[in-house]
Amino acid sequence: MGKTVQLLICTNFLLFTLFAQNETDLYRFSRTTYNGGARFEAMGGSFGALGADLSSSQINPAGYGRYSSSTVGMSFYGGSVKNDSEFNQSTSTANNSIGGISNFALVITEDASANGKGIQYKQWGLGMNRIENFRSKVSYEGQQYASLLDEFVSQAYGYEPYYLNSYFPFSTFMAYETWAINYDPGTMSYYSLLNEGDVHHKRTIENKGGQTEVFLSYSANYINKLYFGANIGFRHHKYEEEIFHNETLTDTTGTSLRGFDYSYKLNTSGWGTNIKIGAIYLVSEAFRLGLAIHTPTFTELRDQWTTNMSTHFADSTSTLHPTLIPTGDYQYKIRNPYRLIGSLAYIFGTRGCLNIDIEAMDYRMAKFRSTRDAAYTPYSYQAENDYAKEVFKPTLNIRVGGEIVLMSSIYLRGGMAYYGRAFKEEIMAENKGDLILSCGLGMKTKQLQMDVAYRNRMGSRNYYAFSQSVTSINTVANQVVLSLALLF
Repeated sequence: MGKTVQLLICTNFLLFTLFAQNETDLYRFSRTTYNGGARFEAMGGSFGALGADLSSSQINPAGYGRYSSSTVGMSFYGGSVKNDSEFNQSTSTANNSIGGISNFALVITEDASANGKGIQYKQWGLGMNRIENFRSKVSYEGQQYASLLDEFVSQAYGYEPYYLNSYFPFSTFMAYETWAINYDPGTMSYYSLLNEGDVHHKRTIENKGGQTEVFLSYSANYINKLYFGANIGFRHHKYEEEIFHNETLTDTTGTSLRGFDYSYKLNTSGWGTNIKIGAIYLVSEAFRLGLAIHTPTFTELRDQWTTNMSTHFADSTSTLHPTLIPTGDYQYKIRNPYRLIGSLAYIFGTRGCLNIDIEAMDYRMAKFRSTRDAAYTPYSYQAENDYAKEVFKPTLNIRVGGEIVLMSSIYLRGGMAYYGRAFKEEIMAENKGDLILSCGLGMKTKQLQMDVAYRNRMGSRNYYAFSQSVTSINTVANQVVLSLALLF
């Protein structure tokens, strides 16, 4: 069995068993593209050696060490996400809006230069960053021969109907109870009521939620040459997924079956903790270096999910009795990878600046752990973790950003970020990495800073409804960020 096929079967079959977690969850909660304030967004999130921005602490906590005055600010974002899908040469488009608070932070700065010990300023910070947004909608439809019922039939081979509710409550059990498939005791196998024709597929996937990190930080300025800092982050994860899948027979010759509806709902939530430490060193007044390390985020999550199904016949519709609708509830832990970020910046006097961040991470380090909560049955996750190591790979993320001074208080900014592929190429889960292009304007006086940014994010991936059903999805997310900060 090839690795690609293994991924398809593993990803989808696990959705129908008692435990719903798989490598898709590890990927989702490990991949962050850093959202924040308008200046930060306009420069591609590239601030590892620059600092002095309310969003910069999420890249390098030493960035707050560049503040010599106290600052408070808030940022808001709004925009849209468009997904273009191609399923068996049929194309579909789905749009939805996004919006909310992307950043809030307060930095209190203490002038410590009178102590004569080399520390010029100390900074204490607190705030939040919306580091990832999950809100998205995908829809597709088209014809193909393979059906989701084929998957259910092959899944339960060798199991008598009596065992279906125990082993396959979210898949074959429902199809059997709604008469979409029948059982042949002679061969101990199941067969669907499909005929030899194509089936028209229609599926929508709607996601909501995101990752928000609340943080506390400390930083310091040593003789205006070395800046260092650390923060502790408390990350809230919220993910909702709702899938509606419909199949309709294009040819009903020889069968009373007309089609079926299948739905799946998942709600995931939890909190995690991480630590970031970093330093910025001024080689000269113009040339600066930055280094930061992010520990894994140790997260405890709870999944709650349910599925439902109804089957349509020529003269009736069969539905599940409410007492038979399956539900799942499980608590578990995730550890995502370390991140090592190296940065360099160059300051062009009073005319502008340029910063480059290179971030290294190894998705193979992401893993599940069983909960210690006595209310849930322990589970080793050995197979899932071993499989994740097989399909994931190390990657580099690159962010480049800069700004130029148009007038004494007006700034023009631009940036680019590329987030590398997490899966090995032969897995075919991602067609390419995510590319972010951004730009913006800002105005700064002694007490006030106002900024606006535009961000365009593009990505491409393959979505597998089941092992014989693949859809190519191209995503374009556009958003505008507005920020206001007060210096005091």
